[in-house]
Amino acid sequence: MKKMIGFSGLLLSTAVAGSLLIPALPAAAADASAGASIPPNVIVDESFDPNGEVVVVGGGPSVLSGDCKDRAFTVVAVMGESVNGCSVIGTKPSATVQYSWYKHQGNASPCIWGKSFNSKHAPTWTALDCGSGRSKSVPWGNVAGTKKMKGLTGVGWAGVQWQ
Repeated sequence: MKKMIGFSGLLLSTAVAGSLLIPALPAAAADASAGASIPPNVIVDESFDPNGEVVVVGGGPSVLSGDCKDRAFTVVAVMGESVNGCSVIGTKPSATVQYSWYKHQGNASPCIWGKSFNSKHAPTWTALDCGSGRSKSVPWGNVAGTKKMKGLTGVGWAGVQWQ
């Protein structure tokens, strides 16, 4: 014997389930200081993940104060983005973030860009060069955001490790 739920029962079930979900906050609206302490002068970018790996940088070159693991992504002849890297809290307008990358496999030399922030706190992409690998500092400022790379090759592919 099949049990049938009428339209009104389905409507009531949906309304009750929906009302239980209303108080839940989306991740972006959650308290950004839940996993990391953010100074009041810092602008929080939508990419910032306070519960992940977090690095704090000041006015000079970045210093790892968290546990940031290497990431990998495949670069092909069409522009593609990596997975997110560490979240970074820049504490001064002059803060910079260090990117390091190298090609560990593939048949092409990739060109790589790193996410950075301009003086108006807007995300931008800074060229990190082409070839087999480089380290470069990019402008970050007093922004809490998440590192990310993008890249492409002329032809072929390249596997890139980065931090």
